[in-house]
Amino acid sequence: MFRSLSFTPWYALGEFVDNSISSYFQNQKALERTYGKRYTCDVRIDFDDRIGRLIVEDNAAGIARSEIPRALRTGEPPPDTSVGLNLHGVGMKAASFWWGRHLTIETWPLGDPHGWRVEIDLGAAGTRPQGTATVHQIRGRKHSGTRISVDGLWQQAPVASKTRATVAAYLPSIYRKFISVADADTGMQLAREGSHPVKLFLDGRQLSFEPPKLLRSPFWPTADGPAKGARTRLWRKPISVRLSTGKHISGWVGILDTMSRELSGFTLHYRGKGIGGVTPLHAKESNSGFRPRQIFGQAGSYRAQSYIGEFDVTALGKSITTDSTLWSPDEEQEFIDHVLEKLKDPRFDMWSMAVNFKRRKRNQVDKKNLVNASKVAATQLRNAVSGNISHDDVDEDFAENESAQPEVRFAITDQEVHTHSFGLRFSGQRERPFITLHENRTRRAHTVVVNEAHPLLDDLPPIDVNLRTLLTRVALSLTAAEVFVESPDRHLVRTKMNQILDMVHPPPDDLPE
Repeated sequence: MFRSLSFTPWYALGEFVDNSISSYFQNQKALERTYGKRYTCDVRIDFDDRIGRLIVEDNAAGIARSEIPRALRTGEPPPDTSVGLNLHGVGMKAASFWWGRHLTIETWPLGDPHGWRVEIDLGAAGTRPQGTATVHQIRGRKHSGTRISVDGLWQQAPVASKTRATVAAYLPSIYRKFISVADADTGMQLAREGSHPVKLFLDGRQLSFEPPKLLRSPFWPTADGPAKGARTRLWRKPISVRLSTGKHISGWVGILDTMSRELSGFTLHYRGKGIGGVTPLHAKESNSGFRPRQIFGQAGSYRAQSYIGEFDVTALGKSITTDSTLWSPDEEQEFIDHVLEKLKDPRFDMWSMAVNFKRRKRNQVDKKNLVNASKVAATQLRNAVSGNISHDDVDEDFAENESAQPEVRFAITDQEVHTHSFGLRFSGQRERPFITLHENRTRRAHTVVVNEAHPLLDDLPPIDVNLRTLLTRVALSLTAAEVFVESPDRHLVRTKMNQILDMVHPPPDDLPE
C-alpha cells in the first residue's frame, strides 16, 4: 500500500524532515542544555546513486529504545502530538517504503551512551517484511540524532537531476517557517517565534527560502493614478476567519511587487509546514499555488498574477501524505467568501489596487525601457543589413526532416469552402531559417516550422509561455497570409525576411537592463 501512495518526492522526503523537526521542538530545552544555546537542528538529505540509497540524517534528540517498537508500528502516533508535525503515526514508514524496499534506522537517543539499529526489508516484491525486525545496540557517538537509510530504491533510482532540482525548489518553500527569518521589507514572519531556524541540506547544499517582495505604493482607486494625498503603504493585510464549524484560520494576503504567474497563490500551513498550495520560489512554470477562482479570476489576469498569501489551517488537520488540507467543501467556500470580503473592504481595497496599479505601473515604468529596446533592435537590424541586402530572390533550400510530426494541428475553411489543414512544430536546429512553410498544395496541407534555436533569439530569455505565444501568433499569421494569397511569388516576403533575420545576431550586451 505504501509503495502505491500518491506521494511526490518532496513530500515523501518531508515525512523524514517532519520527524526531525518534531524531535527538535519536543526536546528543544534538553538539546540546548546539552549542546548550548547556539545549537541548531540540522537535517541532511543525500542520494547515493552508485548503490541506490537515500540517507536522511539529523542531530535532534534521537529515538529512545523504548519508543522504537511504537515508531515501527503503522498508525500508532507518538504519545504527545501537541508539539511538532507528527500526527498519524504513518509518515516515516509510508515514505520509506514508497522510496524503496529496505529500511535501516540508526538512532542515538539524547543522554544514552549507546545507539540502536533496526532493519526492515520488504523483499523484491515489496509486499511483506522478510523475517523479524530486531533492535541491535550499536556504538554511541558524540551527538544525538537519527540516520534513516533506504536501500533498493524503486522510485526513479538513480534519482534524476530534474527531480532533485524540483525537490530543491519545493523543500525550502514547504519548510519556510522553520529555515528562514522574518524579512524586513515584506514583513513576512518566516521563522517560528522563540525558535532557532532549522538548517536543511540536500546533497550537501544548504537550502534557503527568500520571500518574494510585496508592493509598496499609495492606493490607486482607478487606473488614472493614486488618490490625492494617499500615503505609501505595504499592501499586506492580516486575515482571521472563524468558520461556522468553530475552526479558526489565520494568515495574510499581499500584492506582489512584480506580477508573477509562478509565485502568486495562497500557501496553507499545518503547524508551520506548507501542506497546500506550496509554490517554489525559483521553479519555472509552477502551478501549485492555491488559487480560488472567485479571488484570482482567470489565469493570466492581473489578480491571478498579483495576490499571494499564507494561512494557518492547523485546526482543519492534514492528509496522511501531508500535502493537502482536510476541509469540507462548505468550509473551503466559507473561507474563500471571507477572504474575498476582506479584499474588497473599502478601507483597504486590495481588490481594486491589484488591477488598477499593475496595469498603470507597467505602462508608466516600462515606457522608457520599451522605447529604448525598440531603438536598440532597430539599430541592430540597420547595422546588420545595410550594405548586405539585395533585391535578388531567395531560394529555400533547407532540407526538411520528413519524420518530424507537428505539435499542433488545426484546419481553416476559406470562403470557397476549401479546407486547409495546418500543422505547427518547433525546431531546435540552429542552421534552420527562422520560419519555414512546407506545403502540399494539391492536398491543401501546410506545415509551419518555427526555429526556436535561431541566433536571433540568443540574447532573449529562455522560451517561456509568453514568448512561445508570441512566436506562434507571428508565425501562423505570416504563413496563413502566404497560403491565402493567390500568387506564384507569395513565398518571397517570408524568405526575404528569413534572409534579413539571418544577418541579425545581436550581442547580449546591447540590450538594456
